[in-house]
Amino acid sequence: MNEDVSQAALKGDEFVIEKKFLSLGNEYYIKDSERRLVGYCQEKSLKIKGDLRIFDDKDKTEELFRISQRNILDFTGSFQVIDQRTEETIGYLNRNWTKSIVLGEWKILDRNQKVIGKAVEDSLIKEAIRFKGLKRLPYRYKLYMNGKKVGICKERLTILKNAYKLQIKDELGKELDRRLLLSLALLLDAVEKKFRKIGKGF
Repeated sequence: MNEDVSQAALKGDEFVIEKKFLSLGNEYYIKDSERRLVGYCQEKSLKIKGDLRIFDDKDKTEELFRISQRNILDFTGSFQVIDQRTEETIGYLNRNWTKSIVLGEWKILDRNQKVIGKAVEDSLIKEAIRFKGLKRLPYRYKLYMNGKKVGICKERLTILKNAYKLQIKDELGKELDRRLLLSLALLLDAVEKKFRKIGKGF
């Protein structure tokens, strides 16, 4: 895919991230509102630590950006999103481990490490049911900027695959770099659930 085209494809207001289960890791297909493939990521059995690299297609023609854990000794969930072309930091995603004891919450930070938004799990009832053993309830996170809801990231479960739908529904939310939001959606599946399995409140 042409470099300018691949970057432009990541500026929409709606995306679907489809997860395909593999024996040696998982594959994530990022699609736009018209279900065209605009990004691809192969997890390769990521546990808690490691990088997630997002390419423009399944052939890995061009790497678009990557998600790196900031400190391999940090188990609280702090990640840096980096533009592959320039090696510049796009922003940061930090799991708010104190609040995640009850409900999942992630802070969204800009390249200067200033908090510009957050993602908050929206149902205490669902989380209580999961804690009791029913793990297959879908997750749903609301996105906020300046205390205002600007979007949503919700999980859809089927027998064959999981998918996350990311939607920006407010003009204020359009200021958020989509690469940060797509990274958040990937981390909710690739990392957040692993934190939950290990134990509440890392």
